[in-house]
Amino acid sequence: MFQQEAGLPAGSGQTEATFPLQRNGYSRNKDRAFTRQQVVAEVVDTLTSGSGCGIVLVGDHGAGKSFIAQRAIEQLGDEYLVVQVRGSSISSKLPYGALSVLLNDLDASHLEHPLMVLRGLIQLLHSKSEGRRIVLFVDNAHDLDELSSMMVAQLSAGAHVTLLAACVDMPHVGGDIMGLWKDDLLRRVDLGPFDFAETAATLNHEYGGRFSLGAARALWSASGGNALFLHSLAREQIKLGTVVRQDGVWFLGNGPIALTGEIRDVVKARLNRLGTGQRDVFELLALAGAVPLQTLMLIANPQDMDALQERSLIRVTHDHPPMVRVANPVTAGIVASVVPPGRSAELRRRLTAVLQDAEALQAGEATGVSWALDCGEQVSPDVALAAARTANSSSDPAAALRFVQEAEGSDPAALMAIESVKAHISVNNEESARRVLDTLDEAACRELPLAEWTALQLLRAELDKRSSAPAGDPRTRLQELADRLLAASAEHSPAVEAAREQLRLAEAGLAAFQGRYADVLAATDGMDTANLVSEPRLVTASLRCEAMAVTGNVVPALALGKQVLAAIASVPLPDRAAREIRGRFLLLLLLSAQFKEASAYVAEAYASAEPQTRLGGVFEIAQGVLDLHAGRLEAALSQLQAGRCQLRAQGLDALAALATAACAYAAALQGEEETAGLLLGDLAQPRTPAAWLVARLTRYFELSAQAELGQRAISVRALTVESDGDTEAAAYAPALLFLSAAARLGDRQVGQKLGSLSGRVTGPLAALCMRLAEGMREADSERLLAASKEAEASGNAVFARDAARKAVSCAHDAGNRIALRIAQRAQQSLDDKFGSPKNGMHSLTTSTLTARECEVAVRAAAGTSNRKIAEQMHVSVRTVEGHLYQVYSKLHVASRSELKDVIATPADSARLG
Repeated sequence: MFQQEAGLPAGSGQTEATFPLQRNGYSRNKDRAFTRQQVVAEVVDTLTSGSGCGIVLVGDHGAGKSFIAQRAIEQLGDEYLVVQVRGSSISSKLPYGALSVLLNDLDASHLEHPLMVLRGLIQLLHSKSEGRRIVLFVDNAHDLDELSSMMVAQLSAGAHVTLLAACVDMPHVGGDIMGLWKDDLLRRVDLGPFDFAETAATLNHEYGGRFSLGAARALWSASGGNALFLHSLAREQIKLGTVVRQDGVWFLGNGPIALTGEIRDVVKARLNRLGTGQRDVFELLALAGAVPLQTLMLIANPQDMDALQERSLIRVTHDHPPMVRVANPVTAGIVASVVPPGRSAELRRRLTAVLQDAEALQAGEATGVSWALDCGEQVSPDVALAAARTANSSSDPAAALRFVQEAEGSDPAALMAIESVKAHISVNNEESARRVLDTLDEAACRELPLAEWTALQLLRAELDKRSSAPAGDPRTRLQELADRLLAASAEHSPAVEAAREQLRLAEAGLAAFQGRYADVLAATDGMDTANLVSEPRLVTASLRCEAMAVTGNVVPALALGKQVLAAIASVPLPDRAAREIRGRFLLLLLLSAQFKEASAYVAEAYASAEPQTRLGGVFEIAQGVLDLHAGRLEAALSQLQAGRCQLRAQGLDALAALATAACAYAAALQGEEETAGLLLGDLAQPRTPAAWLVARLTRYFELSAQAELGQRAISVRALTVESDGDTEAAAYAPALLFLSAAARLGDRQVGQKLGSLSGRVTGPLAALCMRLAEGMREADSERLLAASKEAEASGNAVFARDAARKAVSCAHDAGNRIALRIAQRAQQSLDDKFGSPKNGMHSLTTSTLTARECEVAVRAAAGTSNRKIAEQMHVSVRTVEGHLYQVYSKLHVASRSELKDVIATPADSARLG
């Protein structure tokens, strides 16, 4: 919609033919990675196969058709001559308009009849080709005149050229070319908008470095997946500083995507190409946000509405009543911003003239209220308040504050203060929120109706929860509310019942935040989980799900979580509630090591059309955590760094700490000790209080990173202490997470504790820990290897690596040469996945060989002679031979070839010397 194909300005009359094709600079980057390489490969295969007449690329303006064609042409060899012609809106009105440059080379006598034109073109092309095969690239084939279309089809059908065409849609390419497609002589490839994964990959390839998921998704949503829009937006945001680069990653800074510059010019150009009536409809909808269908039909020509709908520029919802709005909200925002004030006021007068209730448009749509204010109209306090609520619900705090300001001074002030505080809290501006509450008279607040006083108490409790000051006591705030409701125990009014439900939710939420999960279960006991039909019930069920999982009932908790996720699809929720529910479920998947399920959940969430504001902050780093556990450390580091920067920019310090700890663990696993150390040092900085579960996962990654940095004994003790503390608090799932790490790093005694704790938790992780504990207890390398394989299959390569190391140690202690070789190979395969030079020698240096013996072993396995090893290590040959004797004995090998099977790490990457 309003998109322009790269390389040709809207409305241009340019036509061209090129021998050979000018490649517009793309050839400079022909070896550079790009999205949709598979499509390019299909195009090349079709052009070179010799079967059929060629291929046609079909897609909207800006979908990347020309880019795909250019990249395919670059891969053709010198045996091909590429000839390019381009259709346009002007050339389409002229006979042979698109072929005019080619026809200039023909004698005038060849132009008297189409058959003579065809013969002349055939002779010209064959003369130019000098025996090479000819590829005819027809760009904007939908703008070919009838005669040009016929010539292109005849050249293709006669096998004089192989056709590569690009068009917006097939019905407009002309009957002759359409006939080739209908006869299966011309292959068709449809290019739809980029999905989110393609968008992220394109941004990473094009600009270098990793884009945070939030930045990539914001650009994806704003561009609608259109390739031209995407690159225009990205360039403009980088120029404006909306998208910021730091430490090799890109993330959103402060402020929304700015719809200015190149993309604004493109939209304006497309807007100018609409008819007068279509433009009126489109501008009106862009300014109003949404208009009832019946109302719009009173002031707009139905034919204009149909034309816009056929082009997918507007859409009609299935609401009651049906509403009409611009299909792409970003396009709507740009169009609204370029409408002159006088024309905007005129459109508003035309709309309000047919409304029975002038405020009907304003009450439910914040956009409509903004339009009224922009036109200098006065809006009533009730309308301003309703608009502020809508804006807060859809995560637009700036608009909410504007509407509140419009109604300042009106009664009741408490209602305006509530929306103002919500807006400040949503951008983590707690100080401003407190100042607003401080302006309210305490005595007057006590006289407020129950609903308003309840809302204020809950907001004050939320601010107390976020404060690190000792004076903040959210439980006291909630107790005051409980006392008032107790005094009204005889009442059964809707206001009292609603306040009680909100209180139960707040108490459960605070208990979960503070890690008091027994209280969460008590507060939610007896709730009807089959009747999740409102926001409080859904959020309360989500909290119960978290409490069940943390206390060990992982399987039923995840089942309830899926039930809640299914229910939110049919219940209108504010963004805040949706973020909370979705983020909480993702945390539980990570806690229970359900990595494959988590990966699918993250991919589905980012691929959805819902606004970014409905995803929790934990989504920013989830993919990095998943990559970490899968052993994809390079990807994990860049994703976690990007997420860490993004969370900091959003003011989400608590989640940024979790990202920092996970990033430190990934760096340590990769052998980047200095980076890991700096990240661990950053964790000591003061931060906003974190939710209990977030803090536990942060601590887990922190201790795991320390263990990888050589502080194994200290970390094992610390992990065990953390597990004991959680066990005492009946938080068995986090306790299992800590103890499983300690067992993988520690001795058989820790493994025995792990077996006991595993029985208190349900789910795959608990079963896996039980197998690990049994293998350690019995010193059974086969069981340990089985646990390792199961962990790797579940996406937990870290667990698998550690279990394989245990198998190597057990097989060595048992003197089982065959089992040792099998375990060593399994361990080596997993160590290689992590890529750290230290990983390849880990079990040798810690449980089997001395450091000196390991150094000799690695050099010998690499094929270095004893004499050369002696020279490199500055020792005698006899000393090297002595070390090798000990190595062979300890590793149960008899030759260098067998030693090479055990140690695959090359000497030059082993940090020797």
